Amino acid sequence: MTAGHDGTPENDDPFGYLYRSEGMDQPEPDPSQPRMPRTSYNSVQRVGERRAPQQAPQGQGGYGYPPQQGQAPGYGYPQQDQQGYGYDQGQQAPQYGAPQPPSYEPPSPGGHRGGQGGPDTPNRKGLLIGAVAVVAAVAIGIAFAMTNGSGDDKKQDAGKGAATAPVTSAAPSTEPTPSATPTPFDSKKVDASSLALTGGAKQSTQWPGSAAGTYVDGMGAPGASVAWTVTVPEDGKYTFFINYGNAGKTADLTLGINGKPRTSPVDLPNYSNATDWAKAWDNNTYQWVDLNKGANVLTLTCMPNTNCGVNLDQVWLKQGQVKK
Repeated sequence: MTAGHDGTPENDDPFGYLYRSEGMDQPEPDPSQPRMPRTSYNSVQRVGERRAPQQAPQGQGGYGYPPQQGQAPGYGYPQQDQQGYGYDQGQQAPQYGAPQPPSYEPPSPGGHRGGQGGPDTPNRKGLLIGAVAVVAAVAIGIAFAMTNGSGDDKKQDAGKGAATAPVTSAAPSTEPTPSATPTPFDSKKVDASSLALTGGAKQSTQWPGSAAGTYVDGMGAPGASVAWTVTVPEDGKYTFFINYGNAGKTADLTLGINGKPRTSPVDLPNYSNATDWAKAWDNNTYQWVDLNKGANVLTLTCMPNTNCGVNLDQVWLKQGQVKK
């Protein structure tokens, strides 16, 4: 082992082989360059004494020394005019371990936790659409279930009401049922022999074939008369029917209404041309009359100098001007 220029053994560095070139010896230092004397790093310092910062040799920077101008910064010093990873051109990289100024980031418009405040990504949009679809499906299912349930309840209530409803029978009405058109007044047929007879008119049964077997005879005498009192429901026109028997010439009788005789007589012809009084009962005639509501008196009278040879059988009345 030989001593070096600085008084240290030449091969005292046990790790020298790591940075020496293979197969080559360590070059000798340039004797023209000044060398720093080797000093001890374990120097003693008094308590309370302040040591001035040591300066690195000119043109060098090392651990604990600030970098010289034009030299790359060492560990723990900021880099000037250099671009680091993630920094724009001209932006200085932060120092390791140095406090950083607070950076302001605008709040995310969507309010997402940890979001960047920009537009939603496709994944986020897909998740949002899926969540909305699930909520909509659940709401539709609940509405459908509620609708069916209410419908079933209504059906059950309707069934209960139908089952428990009391059955009532309608009482028969005592009021007459009104008809669309009132039935016209139609009196029953009345036997002439039952009427008031005066002036020689009398009942007779001489000739068979009358309706009741009894009829009115003696009408050929002047002044002979029959009177019929009939009640009608209202004022108006009515038809007065007469059934008689005649086996001779046409007979004429005067019709009176409530004591007022008509000027024109009632003709009673021999329609059957019969010559036998027993077979002469099938003759009918009619007169239209104006009657007042209530009782009215109709008379048939034989006037003087008139042929009144006729037998009266029945009379009846119908409301309105009719022929049958």
